[in-house]
Amino acid sequence: MKDKPHHRESQHKKSDLKDRKLPENSKESLDRKLDEGVEESFPASDPVSVKITK
Repeated sequence: MKDKPHHRESQHKKSDLKDRKLPENSKESLDRKLDEGVEESFPASDPVSVKITK
C-alpha cells in the first residue's frame, strides 16, 4: 500500500516548480548574481554570502 503524499508536501513541490520558472531564478540570473557578489567582495578573507529569497 502506497502512502498518499501529504497535502502540504504537494503544495511545497508546486511552489518549488513555480519558483524555478521565475526569470530571477534562471541559471543565468543566479550565475550573474553570484559573479557580482564575488567581484564586490574580492579581495576578502570572508567567503561570499549567498542569499536566496522567495
